[in-house]
Amino acid sequence: MKTEDLLNWRKTLRYTQEEAGEKLGVDRSTIQNWERGITRLPRIAELACQELMRRWKQRPEFGPVTLVYADEPMRPRPDYPTRAIFVHSELYPNNEVAIRRTLRLRETAAVANPFIIEQDGGIVWSTPDLLRECDRRRERARANGETMGPGASKAKIKRHQALKSQRSP
Repeated sequence: MKTEDLLNWRKTLRYTQEEAGEKLGVDRSTIQNWERGITRLPRIAELACQELMRRWKQRPEFGPVTLVYADEPMRPRPDYPTRAIFVHSELYPNNEVAIRRTLRLRETAAVANPFIIEQDGGIVWSTPDLLRECDRRRERARANGETMGPGASKAKIKRHQALKSQRSP
């Protein structure tokens, strides 16, 4: 990572030198020395910057992003009726909307290998990370008694009506 790349990374994440130092486990003066090119940025710090950037891009409000998925596995088995694979690419304003779409797709359609990319093509959510996030959200919804599928709004209405009738004399 070049000195200007480190500075761009810090500015993109809106960190002060002090905050960047806290995130990377070093003093502000060390960040200053790396940015000025006085000392070389260690590889471990560069990898930590990449991981922090990845997490920053996985915020719900980060976007625009593109959800990419296939409607069959990327490597179809020999017994599949077709060998044609259709890859879908859908633009969304942010991660939150793209993840909600992934949740709906998993409930209603055959979806394989979904992942989310940013405008420059960099991967924001890999397939394993995105599927884990979907599973985490589904479990949280179950624990809260919510429905995640296409009938979610109807289920919420019924639950609301049931609570309302319980309160009535």
